[in-house]
Amino acid sequence: MESLAEVSEELVTLLNFHVEGATQVAEPLQQLANADAVCTYYQAVGICELLLDAEVDAFFHHLIRSAQSRRWMLERSPSLESPPLKLLKASNARGLHGAMAARQWGLARDIARLSGTACAEGTEYEDDFCCAHFLHRYVQDAPPEELQSILERFEAALEGGASSHFELCRHLLARSQEGCSQAFSELLDERAAKLRKMKRESAYASDALFVPLSSVFVEGLAWLSLMEKAGLKTEAEYPYCPSLARRESYAPFVVSTFPSLPL
Repeated sequence: MESLAEVSEELVTLLNFHVEGATQVAEPLQQLANADAVCTYYQAVGICELLLDAEVDAFFHHLIRSAQSRRWMLERSPSLESPPLKLLKASNARGLHGAMAARQWGLARDIARLSGTACAEGTEYEDDFCCAHFLHRYVQDAPPEELQSILERFEAALEGGASSHFELCRHLLARSQEGCSQAFSELLDERAAKLRKMKRESAYASDALFVPLSSVFVEGLAWLSLMEKAGLKTEAEYPYCPSLARRESYAPFVVSTFPSLPL
């Protein structure tokens, strides 16, 4: 098994490969596909830096670049004749989660504003869309009645099934301390179960990305940031969401690589 340092080196190489693809390939659809990969690899590399050397600033800066890559994709999509719905669907929320985990609410609002407002049929489940759409409208300070309407659509899509995401959205809107705490605990339990299953059954568990992304849960960090922004209390430590990854302040963002944009 590779060491984390070796995994990190491999991920940096892959990140640079996809950055080159996003900036140098002429075909627009390939540019977007590479930028989507960049969004993931930035987060993975940032997690490696956090775990290897407690590089908090680098971790958050990579989250920001991940979110900026998502915004870069969304800004270019309207000019495409046949937009790739699988990449652009609202529930492809890794970049949004990165922005929220880094507490960059302006960047999160940009992503939300540019994101689709309809479920991408054939590539997106209705409940996944509703969760993402709720977050998009929540960070844009949509009125409670609109958010409640999205929740009703979300609940209908579940057809009586349980969903920690639905419970998080519902209790966040109500600012329920007990409800959010319980729903977040359920989300972490689901995460743990999913990772165990992947290790047993999925070839992805041998991919270099699996090592960092199974160690730090960026979506979980995003929910914690949202809960704290709403004035709710959270614990100091959670599985997959270490306190080092939850700093409220870090060094000013430095523009150094794709998409080479200031905050």
